[in-house]
Amino acid sequence: MKTPKFLICSDPLNDESAEMIVHTHHPKFLAQVTPISFEEIENRPDKQFADALYVNADGVMEIYRVYIVDIYERAEAEDIQDELFPSTDYFCKYLQLMEKEEGVTPGFPVKDFNPELPGLKILHAPELWTVVYNGMVAEFGSEEEMDDFLETDLNIESDLLDKGVINQFE
Repeated sequence: MKTPKFLICSDPLNDESAEMIVHTHHPKFLAQVTPISFEEIENRPDKQFADALYVNADGVMEIYRVYIVDIYERAEAEDIQDELFPSTDYFCKYLQLMEKEEGVTPGFPVKDFNPELPGLKILHAPELWTVVYNGMVAEFGSEEEMDDFLETDLNIESDLLDKGVINQFE
């Protein structure tokens, strides 16, 4: 049997027990999952953490920080980052499974805009565009203002902006 790439675990004997993610392939690491507030969001590609945004079955956004607590083998920081961001997707699938087991319709993760820009999330409510990226959260009244900010201030090429996932909310 092939070992899954990610495993969820916790220590029930620890009073401060938290969800943990074990990455079993290279580079092997242990990451802790901690709930955080919206104001604490910081998806920075150069840090050893990533934030997962999840809309639960009640329509409420939950935010979790997945951060490295131990690395079990030598690896480049970039190799660790390449696996850390997908661990947030795995954790969101775990949350969906838990909701399903509770008998409720599962929620959904807030998706990254583009795989080439890990951590960039764009949320669109009827009259508001929100960008979460590199430790900042910015809000805009129109898509044009947002695109101008992404191209001018963040230096994201316009062709990358033409192909991505925008998370729609009511």
